Amino acid sequence: INHVQESTLSSYPISLQETEVDMTALMLSFMGVGKGNDEHPNDAVYKDAIIAELVEALSKIEATENDLASFKTYIEAELAKEDSTLKQAITGIQYAYAMNPSIYTKNPEGEIIKSDVNDLMLKMLGDYMLAVGGGSSSSGGSQGTTDSSSVTGMSSMMMGGAQMWQELLPGLDKGDHINDLLEKQYELVHGVWPNEKDEIVLVLNERNELDDLTLYALGLLSEKDLDAIIEAAANKVPLPEGMRQKWSYEEICELTFKAVFPYDRYAKIGDVYVDVSDNKSMMSVLYDNALELKVVGIIRPDPDADNTMLTGTIGYTHLLTEHIILSAADSEVVKAQLASPTVDVLTGLPFASNTKNMTVAEKDAAFRAYVAELNTEEKAKVFLAISCLEAEKTQLAPMVDRMMAGMTDRDAVLDMIASALAEQMGGGTDAIKEYLAEKSLEELKELMRPAMEEQAKAMIATGVEGKLTASGLATPEARAAALDASLAGAAYTAEACALYYDEITVFSENSYRDVMRKIGNLSLSEPSTIHLYASSFENKDVIIDAIAAYNETVAEEQKIAYTDYLGIMMSSITTIIDAISYVLIAFVSISLVVSSIMIGVITLISVQERTKEIGILRAIGASKRDVSGMFNAETMIIGFSSGLLGVVVTYLLCIPINLILNAVTGIPNLDAILPIGAAAILIAISVLLTLFSGLIPSRSAAKKDPVVALRSE
Repeated sequence: INHVQESTLSSYPISLQETEVDMTALMLSFMGVGKGNDEHPNDAVYKDAIIAELVEALSKIEATENDLASFKTYIEAELAKEDSTLKQAITGIQYAYAMNPSIYTKNPEGEIIKSDVNDLMLKMLGDYMLAVGGGSSSSGGSQGTTDSSSVTGMSSMMMGGAQMWQELLPGLDKGDHINDLLEKQYELVHGVWPNEKDEIVLVLNERNELDDLTLYALGLLSEKDLDAIIEAAANKVPLPEGMRQKWSYEEICELTFKAVFPYDRYAKIGDVYVDVSDNKSMMSVLYDNALELKVVGIIRPDPDADNTMLTGTIGYTHLLTEHIILSAADSEVVKAQLASPTVDVLTGLPFASNTKNMTVAEKDAAFRAYVAELNTEEKAKVFLAISCLEAEKTQLAPMVDRMMAGMTDRDAVLDMIASALAEQMGGGTDAIKEYLAEKSLEELKELMRPAMEEQAKAMIATGVEGKLTASGLATPEARAAALDASLAGAAYTAEACALYYDEITVFSENSYRDVMRKIGNLSLSEPSTIHLYASSFENKDVIIDAIAAYNETVAEEQKIAYTDYLGIMMSSITTIIDAISYVLIAFVSISLVVSSIMIGVITLISVQERTKEIGILRAIGASKRDVSGMFNAETMIIGFSSGLLGVVVTYLLCIPINLILNAVTGIPNLDAILPIGAAAILIAISVLLTLFSGLIPSRSAAKKDPVVALRSE
């Protein structure tokens, strides 16, 4: 049971995410959906408001931001204590970060490919669609073709979000890079376990196999081989003869992989940093300068393991992750972004998130700096946008009101709305008209207001364009000069520039945090996920108690939220197991009581049958204590002999029992065993029980009168 628990929990650790959604409450809410709460007689068909209940359940979803940096500090402090119960409960801790290493290799043709089955699955599915469709893979192709979104969806469904490259669980002790759980669940078939940042291990299945897609991602199959496999599958014909099916361990260990760090993919082109990894020429340079990874070992699941924790094909140590994070500070793109915290160095645009806390003066300065970086065409567009914005302040509302006032025919307004919605949604107007049939004219006009505002803005822009042209500001150069003059003079106040900054400035779609993660500038003290592995269900509760204890010592915003999926699944099973255990304990207790009574009865009968013998012993000088001790010795010898016999019989019966158990259950390590220590304890219990059961009969024998005992027949 302990072995099964440890194996199961290695696949279901307690995971703490930086953004945690309380799935437990949501699952419980959905379990109650559709049961109905209203009392009514069962005389007709009544409505169960399941939609309202579903909406209510969804509205209860709350996302909690976990402060994992503080919790990581707490966990490490607890594990450092010598008498820490948490350290005894945890078998492993893994810190994950918002980053996956980009690993590349070369295929047999010498081309650089990304060693990632997800990317290759997209390509394979696209090629398959071409093969079975006989044409383009775009949505406008012939029957049997599909679009890129369909291919992406199919790939995600087939791969299940699996990652080819996976970090190995480290040990709890510093310097122990491989956890004991891994060594228990996997057997090393060649080489050694990785122990450095540039060492990796290949994971086979139970039959020493790798799927063909993984073989291609490892550079062992060529693109020609992959195309042949796809074509054979599409045409439902056997694979061509001669395709390689086997590789030696030595060949596998000679494979070369290169880890391209996130920040190394970006090169400065002009004023921004661009991801050059899609450029073949630049990728060749990146590949040559990247960190080389070498396969030092090959592992496969141990036949006796019930569960295995690795889902990837290649395992690397936490040292590689730490090396990537620690090396980020020396990269150009990271230094540039740190030096410019308000501007996205990947796009050259300011971050929108900074506007919330900026003062009017700061926005004024930011807008002027933003305009200063623009070229003539861009400045002309900004000048036109400002002119339109100023005109809208006085013209937009009156113009929209006049347009709305002219709408007096309800049917005409309804036709306009239905036509616009039908064009957007791609459906017919009749269903939309039926849906809006109950709306009044005023309600329909309010639905039209956004469209009227956009139409009015277009009309105002046309008018502004005409006025600027008439005033001699027709060319981009003239408008750019007018913008510069207005900014240099007093035409634009600080308040006006602050408004223009919010309304006109083009902001980056990324946040500062998003860019930092994209370029790989992370902190080891701030993981995005923490996986806590427990050795048993009891120890899992110890970890949960430790989280609760931590939450009691921190402020509300620092409290840790988590979802115990395994606890939800196992709660009812645990209850059943506990109930069965209590029943078994009750049966064993009854058996012990009955056995003790029977021993006492048998000893008492033996005393009665040996009454004359007791009289003779007393007549020749035996004391009451001698008589009592004689019977106690007999019961102890009986207890020892019966206990020893039971242990011997148990050891003999374990042989056929284990054969039957393994054959029936299919679990190879499910064996009935009796440890030597437990056997000794059982023999001692047998001796104590027989001694206790024989105390009353032995004392009864000692109290017998010798004269009366000699006269008995």
